[in-house]
Amino acid sequence: MKIIFRLKESLKKSVINNSNFIYTLLIIISLLSFQSCVEQSEEQVGKTAINPEYLPNTTQYGYSQAVSVGPNTKVVYIAGQIGISENGPNDFESQVDRSFQNLKKVIEASGGRVENVVKITLLVKNHDDERLKYLVKKRKEVFGQNPPASTLIPVPELALSSLEFEIDAIVVLEEGI
Repeated sequence: MKIIFRLKESLKKSVINNSNFIYTLLIIISLLSFQSCVEQSEEQVGKTAINPEYLPNTTQYGYSQAVSVGPNTKVVYIAGQIGISENGPNDFESQVDRSFQNLKKVIEASGGRVENVVKITLLVKNHDDERLKYLVKKRKEVFGQNPPASTLIPVPELALSSLEFEIDAIVVLEEGI
């Protein structure tokens, strides 16, 4: 930013001394526009939830209509995480809880946090209102006030007959992480 400021000062002096006023003015306007874009880009690194007013407010259900990401980012695609256990209960809620725990561990291993998740896909076997209520509660618990975009797909079967739930994710990290 200091370089741009110095250039603007030099150009101001040249306006006074230069007969090509319009050309110099265009250069100043271009530099100011460039500075504005740089400042805007620096503010938009990371993710921003998008929930247009004319669509339902989906954040109450633990997801956003869309999420945008800024420049200088790295994308991590996380495969479907499951939550079956040899040692514990394997009911729907237990599998959901362990799947989200596994997801968090993979996110952390990639250098991120749950706040970096921009998109999730939920695969639900035997989908019904009770399962949906639990998923709404879980998404809100995990993702809080800035939830990712989300797609829920009811499925008749998953990779193993004992699976009730699977979740995958897309995570966006600042470049260099």
